[in-house]
Amino acid sequence: MSDPSGVKGGKMPDLTILVAYNFTRQDQKALDFLLNTLAHLPNTDITLFHGYTPVPEISSRENPIMEKVRGNLSYLNQTIRNQQESLEQAKTHLAAKGFAADRINTLFKPRKKDVAAEIIDLAKRRAFDMVILNRNPGKVTRFFSGSVYNKVVQAVRGIAVCVVS
Repeated sequence: MSDPSGVKGGKMPDLTILVAYNFTRQDQKALDFLLNTLAHLPNTDITLFHGYTPVPEISSRENPIMEKVRGNLSYLNQTIRNQQESLEQAKTHLAAKGFAADRINTLFKPRKKDVAAEIIDLAKRRAFDMVILNRNPGKVTRFFSGSVYNKVVQAVRGIAVCVVS
């Protein structure tokens, strides 16, 4: 995992971009948007971000029920490892299509808050110029909880937010 904390290659970035990534078809559209509109810009720093729900650590005694729980936790841990590899593959894809590999960072970290709050905190703390999000159409739950992109758009000031649909 790389960390976008400093200036690479001695040049200040022309543009710093945070891409929220959640391994969906919509996320691929967001990467395509990034490639089609911004790949020509030199000195662009990109951070691919995914905040995952950490798997709890459970102390268990030897019994059949706990063996099932342990198996499920093992599956969840493997899923997280696969997602981290997929995020690195997205980085490789961006580099192969024109962005400088040393200016693409990945940030794969356990969430402490909801996804929108994690994106907002990261965007403000690292002073990104742009945040690229996707919109998953048709989820009924957004009616009750609000969408991630809506929360981000309302919360950040001075940062361009591109919502890819």
